Amino acid sequence: MFGWIWQNIFYNPILNLSMVLYHLFGDNLGWVIIVLAIFFRLLLLPLVKKQNEMSKKMAALKPQLDALQKKYGNNQEKLSQEQIKLYKKVGYNPFGCFATIIPQFFILILLSNVIRNIGADNLTGIYPFVHNWISGGKDIVVNMSFVGMDLTKMFSQITPKFGKEGIGYLILAIVVGLSQFAASKITMVMQKSMTGQEVKKKQDVKKKKKLTKDEEILQKVQEGLGRSTAYILPAMTVIFAIRMPAYLSIYWIAQSLALVLQYMILDWDKSKEGVQNFFTQLKKKKDLKPEK
Repeated sequence: MFGWIWQNIFYNPILNLSMVLYHLFGDNLGWVIIVLAIFFRLLLLPLVKKQNEMSKKMAALKPQLDALQKKYGNNQEKLSQEQIKLYKKVGYNPFGCFATIIPQFFILILLSNVIRNIGADNLTGIYPFVHNWISGGKDIVVNMSFVGMDLTKMFSQITPKFGKEGIGYLILAIVVGLSQFAASKITMVMQKSMTGQEVKKKQDVKKKKKLTKDEEILQKVQEGLGRSTAYILPAMTVIFAIRMPAYLSIYWIAQSLALVLQYMILDWDKSKEGVQNFFTQLKKKKDLKPEK
């Protein structure tokens, strides 16, 4: 039953859509992957919008959560009960983030299966009218090359055999990490603008209370972890990309670009403000660097 649903409801339609786009884009599978990556990301807009609205509500709850922390700091059980009551008021679901994560994993697995089978000349499931439209009923030979690379190959596979030909795959893997890093930085600032956290942060700086020694240490540890994560995740992605087929790298890069586009569509004014803040922060850091 599940096999039939997977094949007929999910796999076959995506296979045929991929082949239609392949033909429309001049037999270029790389552009098909980019278009589908952006399309699927934008398809999740309603879920992301709902998630952002919840983030705004949670940001608005912060003063009340801080008050509860102050009041019940020594009674963890009572604190948890009161926090749950607040969360229920706004309809907060701790598993809400999975509403966007699970579909993304499903789409990635689905598209990977489609591209891998196309690369292996396995077009089982292609509709007859699509087959006839593309090749007039003849055998379809799919071009797996994109910007000089075979989309089914990977850096770790190419390098031992072809030497210098692996450089393009290495550059592609590095671009995956850089695009993820840039997208996460930009969208983080965008999200802060959209939820009002940036304004709140400025207000907190103005009326900042003197922290205790333990609070200062905790704050520094949290800031350090945040900075480390921002660099570690893209670095890990580069390592994964080196050992994954090039089509996955293309997909990840397109997903990073689509993520920024997604936030811009959700709230153009706030997103624009967030991007401006991002580049302002970069400029400030550059100005603070001592001249050699």
